[in-house]
Amino acid sequence: MKNKMLLKLLMVVFSLLLWQCRAKKPLITDSTSQELLSKQKADTIVKQVLENNFEFTDLKAKIKTKFKSREKQNIAFGTFVKIVKDSAIHATISIATIPVVVALITPDTLKFINKKEQKYFVGGIDYVKSLLKTDISFYEIQDLLVGNPVKLKPTDSHYLIEEENQVFLSSKSKNALLALKKSNLPSSEWLVKYWVNELYKTGRTVVENDAEKTAIEIIQADYNKVDGQFFPNRTQAEIVTPKDSITIQLNYQRVKINTGVDFEFSIPDHYSSY
Repeated sequence: MKNKMLLKLLMVVFSLLLWQCRAKKPLITDSTSQELLSKQKADTIVKQVLENNFEFTDLKAKIKTKFKSREKQNIAFGTFVKIVKDSAIHATISIATIPVVVALITPDTLKFINKKEQKYFVGGIDYVKSLLKTDISFYEIQDLLVGNPVKLKPTDSHYLIEEENQVFLSSKSKNALLALKKSNLPSSEWLVKYWVNELYKTGRTVVENDAEKTAIEIIQADYNKVDGQFFPNRTQAEIVTPKDSITIQLNYQRVKINTGVDFEFSIPDHYSSY
């Protein structure tokens, strides 16, 4: 009887010791748990960034613009932009204060007239994609113009990555990024990284596709408040493809929102099409 009692006592003590040993182990013990924690942290930041999006009904902006391309000379011009949110972007491009191009972009169409050449174009949004040598939508152009993060969606997976003294959001986990580095085969999937500043705005965005040899880098800086919301006074987008390298710099001089906008777009009868 005593032996049985002693055996039970030893089993209880041994079980308690095992439980204490397990309790002292760190909560994150494998890569799966680390990945889950990375995703949870990223989800929190993504939510804060999206909640901090620049909101407006309509917008007017005067912009000093520079366009540089491997195929063309550098061009500097003034741009006056009017935006009706999610509906239309109207832009007038002027050189030496003289309007030379007027463009109208909607979610599915592009129209522009070249006053200097007296020509016009009417077509799909795909023309913008061919012009910029990359896949871009109306809504991404709109986000770029108002300083909101491009391609950041709450339904997509994101991970908070710490790498080489940098912290950024990534569309791929740390293990997936390591696998990409080790792989000799280019990935056909788009990789998106966001560097978020202290204002919970995207200071830098990198979009890459190894298989297509395409990289896009967006820098948004000099944030100031417009009607109580942070807006970048300076935006730069660099697009590198096998066929070309394009850099667009936007320096905002004046921004107004929710004052009501109106614009006309009409093609003179004597203009010829491209």
